[in-house]
Amino acid sequence: MGELARVYLSCHTPRYCNYDAAFGNKISHPDFQPVRDGLVEQGRDVAAAKPDVIFINSCHLVTTFPTVVDGTPRHRDILTAQEIPDVIRDVEYDFPGDLELAHAVIEKGKAADHLCTLANDPHYPLDYGTVMPLVLYLDRSQQIPVVPISVCLASDLEECSKWGRYIVQAVRESDKTAAFVASGSVSHKLARKPEKWPEPEDRELDQEFERLMTARDFEKVWQWLPEFSKQADVEMGGRHLAMMLGAILEAGGDFKTTVHAYGPSSGSGNYIMTMAANAG
Repeated sequence: MGELARVYLSCHTPRYCNYDAAFGNKISHPDFQPVRDGLVEQGRDVAAAKPDVIFINSCHLVTTFPTVVDGTPRHRDILTAQEIPDVIRDVEYDFPGDLELAHAVIEKGKAADHLCTLANDPHYPLDYGTVMPLVLYLDRSQQIPVVPISVCLASDLEECSKWGRYIVQAVRESDKTAAFVASGSVSHKLARKPEKWPEPEDRELDQEFERLMTARDFEKVWQWLPEFSKQADVEMGGRHLAMMLGAILEAGGDFKTTVHAYGPSSGSGNYIMTMAANAG
């Protein structure tokens, strides 16, 4: 029987996406350094955990009506981000997928009458919120199979949380150890100033989220998520956090949270957190 061994809350802010800036000690502002170092720590945890597969839900892999689960057996391309081609350009990626597990997740969604579709297409484009944390930090060797899953604009938080549950159910029916990555910010009131921190009231909301996560009160985080998402303008309405919490709760909620870092990017708050199952 498979299990969800790790859950990661990560980030994809462009400040960390340029390889030279990330690893060449050219961080453009000292406030970015803790998050960069936290991402490196998170990558070390992935290497130690050795999951058989990584599911990743990025706030920039956006679909309108169906939830898309990408089971393409090989993800291979060169990414230049549409939003910021001067910052994120010519990023090569080449990592395996897991068609069987992706299909199993889709079948659970269809059985629950959710609008969803399986992608199995080498030309299906991946976004920088998927590629950046994986290729530069979480699995630089690009050896671990990856199953991207979209943020669907037509889905409410309840439906998003169910997709997290379907992932865990599908993994449990396999013989694989899995990790889940939520790639996105918490507070997300953006400003055209890269080093700007969230406003004090929004940082307080982010800190309350951190407090509940480290207390392992995941059910309370889930109940508070609609309010938190509205007050702090959480990225993509908190959909990535809903999927993350659905996965944690479906897996039994016995996860120890380690906070590696918190930092700014253009007014948003960004956590690097690792939730390890059965860690005491």
